[in-house]
Amino acid sequence: MITSSLRPLTLTATALLAMTITAAPASALTGTTTADTAAVTAAAGKKVHFRSMTLTFPSGWKVVKAAGHGGDWISVEPAGCGTTCAHVQLVGPKVLKPGPEDFLETYETSRPFAPGTGVSTCRLTTGTKDGERFPDRKPVAAGTRKVGAGHTAQYRAWRGECYSMKTDKKTRTFVQREWYLPKEGILIVDSSGVTGLDQIVKAATWK
Repeated sequence: MITSSLRPLTLTATALLAMTITAAPASALTGTTTADTAAVTAAAGKKVHFRSMTLTFPSGWKVVKAAGHGGDWISVEPAGCGTTCAHVQLVGPKVLKPGPEDFLETYETSRPFAPGTGVSTCRLTTGTKDGERFPDRKPVAAGTRKVGAGHTAQYRAWRGECYSMKTDKKTRTFVQREWYLPKEGILIVDSSGVTGLDQIVKAATWK
C-alpha cells in the first residue's frame, strides 16, 4: 500500500499519512533558500494557535486540518502552496499517542515522525513512481531549541531520501526537522526546509 506523505488533510482511518523526518540538503539545516522552499520571516502576519502555543507566520499562509484527529494535526502552508512545497505540521497528543482505532504508530524521538504504516510517496515529487525512506538510525542533528520564553524543545533533524520504486535507487534527498515539547504535548515538523522557521519557533508565545 502506498500512502501520501504530502498533505495531512488526506488522513482518514484507512487513508494514512506517512510523514517522515529526513535530512534534506544542507540548505534545510542552514536556513538558505531552495527552489521549492517558501521564504518565511517572523514578522507580524498570520497567527496560528495550536493548543497553548501561538506561532506567527507570514500573511497569506493557510491552515489545513487533517481529518479525524480533532484538530490535533494541522499543516501550515504558504499561499499557493503546491503538493510538493515545504510546509509545517503541528501535531498534538491524539496523533503522538494514538488509540488502537487510529492505525497510527506512537511517536518516539529515537526515529522520525512517520505515523503511517504503509510506504510513503516522495514528498518532493508528484505521482507514485518514487517512494521515500529514512536510511539512518541516528539524526544528523540533535539537541535542544527554545520555543518562545520558558519553553524548550527536543530538536532532531533526520536525513531522508526519495527512491525509485522500480530500481530502489536514491533519486532525491531532504531533511525533516522536529521540535518536540513532551510536557506541552506538541510536535513541530518541518517537512523539507522551511526557511526562517527557526526564528518563527523562537518567537512563539504561550498562554
